[in-house]
Amino acid sequence: MRVTTPPPFLRRRQAAVLALGTAAVLLAPHLGVPMLLYPVFGLGLCWAMLRWQRLDFSALGFRWRTRKARPLLLGGLLGVAYAGLNYSVIGPLLAHLLGEYPDLSDFDFVRRSLGGYLLALVLAWVIGGFYEELVFRGFVQTMLLRQLPAHRTRTVMAAALTALLFALYHLQLGAFGVANALVFALIAAVLRQRWPGNLWYLIGFHACADMSAFTPIRLGYL
Repeated sequence: MRVTTPPPFLRRRQAAVLALGTAAVLLAPHLGVPMLLYPVFGLGLCWAMLRWQRLDFSALGFRWRTRKARPLLLGGLLGVAYAGLNYSVIGPLLAHLLGEYPDLSDFDFVRRSLGGYLLALVLAWVIGGFYEELVFRGFVQTMLLRQLPAHRTRTVMAAALTALLFALYHLQLGAFGVANALVFALIAAVLRQRWPGNLWYLIGFHACADMSAFTPIRLGYL
């Protein structure tokens, strides 16, 4: 992904506007905006901030024409593999270190009915895969790359800050949820670096990881 750094006199102004806009995007779902509305609000605001900089979503590595079988299939397989690793190793290790288990009460609807489970699978793609990847590994990480001072560590810093924001975005899930989201985000950062020009790998990875997590919840293993 090619990064163009704006001139210094523009960077300060852009940074302030982008910080406020990004805060609005990240806080919207935590301030009572309905689930079916905050993705529209968030992506609309991201689009507006991109247009203000004379950019579009292709600057984030997202293009509809790159939505092909290979990125979705390979990303999805990696997502399923991650979910298995999380279920068997990462999750139990975090639970042991933190002394708490995940609070899954928000997902009771998955356990209660087949319809709830199917709805969760749809949300895994719409909210988890599509929306959150466009916002975090797409918009947030790209804007950080553009705004951080030019330095050989800029890519790592942008990825690390994005991962931290992603983890804090899951604060409502408690300490375990934040730690688990941080591990996920760090792995996603590696995949983003591997395929910087095509966000569909990350969309497939995130969606299938979430889908694979909902299945043991439905079956009563979580």
